Amino acid sequence: MTTLTARWFRCPRPAPHAAARLFCLPYAGAGAGVFHPWPAALAPVAEVHGVQLPGRENRIAEPAELDLLELAAALADAVASDARPYALYGHSLGARIAFELIRELRRDGKRLPDRLYVGAARAPHLAATSRFDGLSRLPDDELVARVVAGGGVPEVVAEEPELLELLLPALRADFTMLDDYVYQPEEPLPVPITAFSGTLDPSVSMEQTAAWEELTAAGFTLHRVEGGHFFLQDGEAELLALLSADLMTLGGA
Repeated sequence: MTTLTARWFRCPRPAPHAAARLFCLPYAGAGAGVFHPWPAALAPVAEVHGVQLPGRENRIAEPAELDLLELAAALADAVASDARPYALYGHSLGARIAFELIRELRRDGKRLPDRLYVGAARAPHLAATSRFDGLSRLPDDELVARVVAGGGVPEVVAEEPELLELLLPALRADFTMLDDYVYQPEEPLPVPITAFSGTLDPSVSMEQTAAWEELTAAGFTLHRVEGGHFFLQDGEAELLALLSADLMTLGGA
């Protein structure tokens, strides 16, 4: 990757001999660090790249505001730059970004991923009904209170006011991105979608997750994973086992 695109990705455990690559996009307010355990867990099946958005972690000094479609365009060149099979995993907001990223790749005639994995995410063509919708229009204190009450911030962060204050610009930017998003109909993706739904997720129902099937013409699989909206942590072992088994098929292993 070039210096320009490398700042968008964190690959703490390069695995050039892995058969596939997995690009991981985080939930609202989070950075690539939420995927820190994944490279070791998925080795040697896949080389894991966490997508690092501005305004968080090692990019905390940068403005957090983003346009979803501009973000998809910025990531498009990098994800298709390697000849190996690759997949995208997006959690919550990350799933929406991953979806638009694939549509950007298709419009540009670039190589598409072999799989789209989406977790804890309402299908983007459905009407906004989540408790997380409209939060960007609220004052700071109400935004934080609603996100914490809705389980939109991990408990360890919710209990630390200083951490919440640091997280606020990224949270507001990400919820603005969601609130400003307008789904534009296009042909279903020629990419298989595997969706994961938390058994205890209060924000995204299994039916809303299952609706991703309408957005692919290449096959759909739905898994239930033990845990709430953050089952990538609550049910990490289960989720990673499912991902590892499927990623093995991408590289022809």
